Amino acid sequence: MVLGNYYKFSYFCTLQNKPMLKLFFFLQIIFWGTYIPAEKPDQPLAQLTATEINKLFEEANKTFKLRALEVELDTLCEKLNGSVLLAFGDQIFYKKEVGYKRLAKKTPENAIDSETIFELASISKQFTAAAILKLNEEKKLSLNDDVTTFLPRFPYKNITIRHLLTHTSGLPEYMDFPEKDFNNSVPLSNAQLASYLERIKPKVLFQPGARFKYINTNYALLALIVEKVAQIPFEQYVRKELFLPAGLYATFFATELHNKTNYAKGHLANMSERPFHFQNGVIGDKGIYANVEEMYRWAKAYLIDYKILPHSVVEQATQPQNKSLNLKPTEYYGYGLRIEEGNNGYLVYHGGLWRGFQNNFVFRPADQYIFIVLSNFRNMAHIGVNTKLLNIIDGA
Repeated sequence: MVLGNYYKFSYFCTLQNKPMLKLFFFLQIIFWGTYIPAEKPDQPLAQLTATEINKLFEEANKTFKLRALEVELDTLCEKLNGSVLLAFGDQIFYKKEVGYKRLAKKTPENAIDSETIFELASISKQFTAAAILKLNEEKKLSLNDDVTTFLPRFPYKNITIRHLLTHTSGLPEYMDFPEKDFNNSVPLSNAQLASYLERIKPKVLFQPGARFKYINTNYALLALIVEKVAQIPFEQYVRKELFLPAGLYATFFATELHNKTNYAKGHLANMSERPFHFQNGVIGDKGIYANVEEMYRWAKAYLIDYKILPHSVVEQATQPQNKSLNLKPTEYYGYGLRIEEGNNGYLVYHGGLWRGFQNNFVFRPADQYIFIVLSNFRNMAHIGVNTKLLNIIDGA
């Protein structure tokens, strides 16, 4: 009933210059019992001015939109196994956890709760980018530095940190390397991956800067560069410089899960649980575990309150950086974040897919819209939901 009334309401809200028709429909809404004004008008409706009626309509429109958002999110949660959060700046509008950490063990003690952490998969890349940008701000490196400045045995020439950040390096995808080349019974480290590149020197896909191609190898190497420059493990640097200033206390790395219990296991669409994989040991491109509330705190600290980096630097991170005079990519990428500008305005976002996890992180600067879904079940539950939510918000 709520959605039906919402669409009826959206129709008559387009009658901007017909106050009597608007009044007629407004009375219908009150009759339906779906809207109660926050403040009852002091005068009878028939005596209100067009401005006063418009104000009532704006209030009713907001009420219906919020209810429509809630219905859409409730519908999502009927299919979701995971956590979802929708916020506008400082205000969390919706937050819910549904399902189980392991689908084979659907018991109360195994239910997902507000503290359950999920593998962020590629959403992790924004943390790696922020770490590099912080070191750049501190003049400990330059985005134009060659990778060989920090990894002297790196076998490829003329690849810069900026190329890695923007996926324009031309490096091959390490996830496609033959498994027989590795000891797949133990986690692969970033340093071991770099050593493999040095020994085997897989062929590059294109010359640096010639194209954009999303490659996880780029961010695995960036994490290693952070270690070399900071002279401490990547995990320690990110926790000290990013997690703690943003108020993230339950966020951890895949390399630290051995002493954690409240974390989700990834599952494919057929509900099969994904077992250990040796590439889980590589971090920077993935490998961060968090819950939706801490990711919301991160979004506020990093993208709104500028507690991590200055506004000017965050502006660079959230603008397309993979452009050049001769390069016109169909996908725009900033630093660790994807960019899209379309019917729903300017969006900064990133998805995450890895070993049964399927996540989404969306930020719209115009209204500080934050939408986060973390799921350990790849059943496509949240696909298209972000667009539906924004269409409701942006509707008449």
